[in-house]
Formats: sequence, structure tokens, C-alpha cells
Amino acid sequence: MSIGTVALFVFGIAVLWIGSELIIRNIGPIAKFFGVRELVVTILGVSVFSSLPELSISALAAANGQADLSLGNVIGSNFVTLTFVTALCALIRPLSINTEIKERESSWMILSTAMILVLASDGVLSRLDGAVLVLLYAPYIVTVIRDARRNRERDAATEAPARVRVAIAVALEAAGIAGVIVGANLALQSGQSIGAALGIPPLVLGAILFAFGTSLPEMSIALSATFKKKAEISIGEIYASNIFTALAVLGICAIIAPMTITDKRLLSFDIPFMILAGVIVQIFVTTGSRFNRLEALAILVLYLVFVLQHVLPGGISLSF
Repeated sequence: MSIGTVALFVFGIAVLWIGSELIIRNIGPIAKFFGVRELVVTILGVSVFSSLPELSISALAAANGQADLSLGNVIGSNFVTLTFVTALCALIRPLSINTEIKERESSWMILSTAMILVLASDGVLSRLDGAVLVLLYAPYIVTVIRDARRNRERDAATEAPARVRVAIAVALEAAGIAGVIVGANLALQSGQSIGAALGIPPLVLGAILFAFGTSLPEMSIALSATFKKKAEISIGEIYASNIFTALAVLGICAIIAPMTITDKRLLSFDIPFMILAGVIVQIFVTTGSRFNRLEALAILVLYLVFVLQHVLPGGISLSF
């Protein structure tokens, strides 16, 4: 393990964080210009672009016939985001969950994962299955736009910023997203090199570190929003990114190349456990208006179980 690798890892994290700061600071002016909430900009734009690492890695794996890696990266990344990232944000500052997220995003997140399990239950994700997943993403976006239009008059009550200010905000937002993607890639590649030098087994590198690495954009954006007391952006980014990854990313991968699942743990544990975690989080966010630190610790336990499943010989089975 060279000093250069460690330095590259630190540099990647720095670029990642700077990019996240640019994104969070410039969502407001863009949202005001269009007369919508910051949550809408987060869902329609930021969450999609922050999922590009999952899309690039999973699509490449699918094209190379590595279905388990492609699907495993999607499920693993979503699980890390849903449990570890959500819990980390709530431990820093309990998250206030608005009604819109509780009724829309959390439900769609569970539905998207359940649909993967249904379509993959025969051990194959065909091109038709992929098309179904991509098409299912459309009504979600329609509901977001419909709700945004419904609230537009109220959200536009504040004076919109000048066009020049918005143009600058859009440019900085694009620079921030690019920084997040580049920083995440640098941190992931150098982190894997560090892990290999420390003798971390390939299975752990692939199932845990790889999924964790592709979740870095969502994590950095959510944490930055949490520190700025913008819980709506934190939880909105987490949920919307998971929905996009489960439906659009995996759907595109299946369309590129039909996916035959050979690692049965994906169907016997990973996907069912992802659904279980989503239901538990749904219970937490619907039984109150805050996601507190005690609930965050419970979610961290779920993440620990997920990690142990991929580390312990034989793993754990949740077959139904």
C-alpha cells in the first residue's frame, strides 16, 4: 500500500465533499426559480445523477454477462444507502419526515424492490422484465411532477432569483455533481487498492466495499444536507436514488443483456432482506414525524446483519 494510494483516497473524499457542498448550496435558487420545493429538484435531478456510479458499474457488468455482480451491486448499494446512510444521518441529527415522503417515496421504494423479487423469482431478468422496471419508473416521476404542480403556487410565493443567478447555480450544480461522481470513483478505486493491500478477502471487497463505494455520492449529499438541517433533502435523496437504481438502473441493465442469476443468495437473502429493511424503515417513518437516534441504531443492526451474511461461511437464508 503506497502513500500515493492513501493520498488519492483522501483527495477523492475531499472532492466528493466539495461537490456535495456545491449541490446542496445551489438546490435552493434552482427550486425557487421553477417555483417548486427543493425536494422536487433533488428527486428529478440530483438523485438521478448521483446514481451514475451504480448505472455505469452495473451496466458494464451486465454487458459482460456478470448478472450477479450487476444485480448484487444494485441491491447492495441500495441497502447501504437505506440502512447505513439513513442511520448515520439520523445519529448526527434526528430527521424530520414530511407527509409527502412518508406517503410517496417510502412506498415506492418498497414497491420497487418487491417488483425485482417478483420478476427475478424464476432466476432470470429478461429484457421484458427490464422494460417493465423502466416503465414502472414513469408513473413515479408523473406523481412527483403532479404533486409539484399542485404545490407550485404556494412554493412560488417567494420571489424568484434573477436568471443570471440561476444560470450560475445550474453551472455550480453541474460542477458539484461531476465532482461527486469523480470523487466517488477516486475514493472507490483507491479504497479497493487499500483493502486488497490489507488482505481483505475479495468477497468482502465485492459485496460490501464495492456496494459501499458506489453509495458514496448519495452518502455525501445526504450528510451535507443533514449538517445544514435540510432533512427533506437528506431522506429525499436516499429514497429517490434507491427508487431510480432499482427501477431505471436495473431495468436498463436487463435490457442491455438478459440476466441469469446464479448466486441464489440474491433471491434467498439479499432481496427479501432489502424488502424487510424497507418495511421496518417505513414503520419508523410512519409512526412519527421524526426518525430518531434509537431507530437509527436499530437500522444499523440490519446493516450489520447484511454484512455478516456476506462474511460468515454459509451466510443466512430468508427463503419463503
